[in-house]
Amino acid sequence: MQQIDSIGTYLRQFAHQLEDKILKQFPPLHLPEDPLPPEVRRLRRSPYPAQALAIAGLAKRLETDRSAGAIAECGTGKTLISLGAIFVHAKGKPFTALAMVPPQLVTKMARECFLTLPRVRVFLVDGVRNGVGSNGFAGVNEVRLRNGRIIREGLQTTLSDLRLRKQARSARVRWNSVCDCPAVFIVGRDRAKLSYHWRHAFHTPRSGPFNGAVVNPDTGRPVLTADDQLRRADFRKLKHSEFVLTDEQPGLAKARRPFFSPLWQADGTKTRRCAPMDFIGRYEPATFCTTSLCI
Repeated sequence: MQQIDSIGTYLRQFAHQLEDKILKQFPPLHLPEDPLPPEVRRLRRSPYPAQALAIAGLAKRLETDRSAGAIAECGTGKTLISLGAIFVHAKGKPFTALAMVPPQLVTKMARECFLTLPRVRVFLVDGVRNGVGSNGFAGVNEVRLRNGRIIREGLQTTLSDLRLRKQARSARVRWNSVCDCPAVFIVGRDRAKLSYHWRHAFHTPRSGPFNGAVVNPDTGRPVLTADDQLRRADFRKLKHSEFVLTDEQPGLAKARRPFFSPLWQADGTKTRRCAPMDFIGRYEPATFCTTSLCI
């Protein structure tokens, strides 16, 4: 037996045992000898053999579970695998997908959709309603690929309007009449989580044993930390909270249950807004959204 003095030596020595253990513990969803789904050949870009196996495996995973993940290094084609998986999962029929990507990859994701999916329509979520965003656009805008560039052209609407059925039987029926092909809605991660303004919530008693101290409005007591207690200077741009435990006084007839007490609240004096992902999560799944991607 070869002397083991490094990880490489160990892997070479026990490669077959490790392979058998991995295959036994994590059996593949799609074997190399299994036939590929026919929808893979309908993609506008032909995936490599390893990417095709990943697409088929993810599609099989989505048939039994609500979520699936493609974990790989940069440059392995995770975007192509994700788009191909949802296309195969939909059996090539029209679907509506929501993709949340880093803000610098929004237009790149749109370009990848046009280059991968046949007959696809792509929409960018620039905001919840019709207020102009930081990029100068508002609402939901359709984009198209022109000479290698993504331009906003076509349907212009809002998330609020998409959930209305108007003269149709339902919002989904109305959307199917507007878009009878695969559709992908893309939103930047920062814009998707842009929620309401908030402010700190604490009290400062003017009398009593905690006069001048910062107290929790739910308990009326100071908020203790590891070595001290929260003071006014600690409330800057950070959100603080406290997990209130039960009273340790013996003989209480009705003990208080533990609860989470946030020391912040929504600021009603500033612009009222809702995070697009919260709005979509509350209304859009029941309206038209069938698949979600997070890249």
